[in-house]
Amino acid sequence: MSLEQHRASGPVGDTGDEVPEPSDEERAAWARVRRSATGMRHHEARSALATARKAARGGSTTSRSAVVARAEAEEWERVTGTLADHAGPYDPADDPFVQGEQDARDGRALVAPRAQTPQQPRPHCQCPPQQC
Repeated sequence: MSLEQHRASGPVGDTGDEVPEPSDEERAAWARVRRSATGMRHHEARSALATARKAARGGSTTSRSAVVARAEAEEWERVTGTLADHAGPYDPADDPFVQGEQDARDGRALVAPRAQTPQQPRPHCQCPPQQC
């Protein structure tokens, strides 16, 4: 399964191919890779990908460190793929996937405060809040 398939979300209500929410450790691994990759060109990222793949293949397949190693290898794969069509160095600010993640976080941050704010009755109204 490629990284894009793993991180893609399916139709709402489709539990057969539901992708679990990434753990904090996986998100931290992606951030480490992006920091490391910043300024790298394709051949440098490809070399880092080879190292990450070796680390992901070694050891346990179920431990937390194995999950993090796989997340790092998947992110290096994605970054290397991004750089394959790009002549310059890697910059997360120019990475459409990273920008999409940021847009989603920003959107959730805007919605979350509204969802947590209890509805207050209008001062001039005497009806219960459900009826206003």
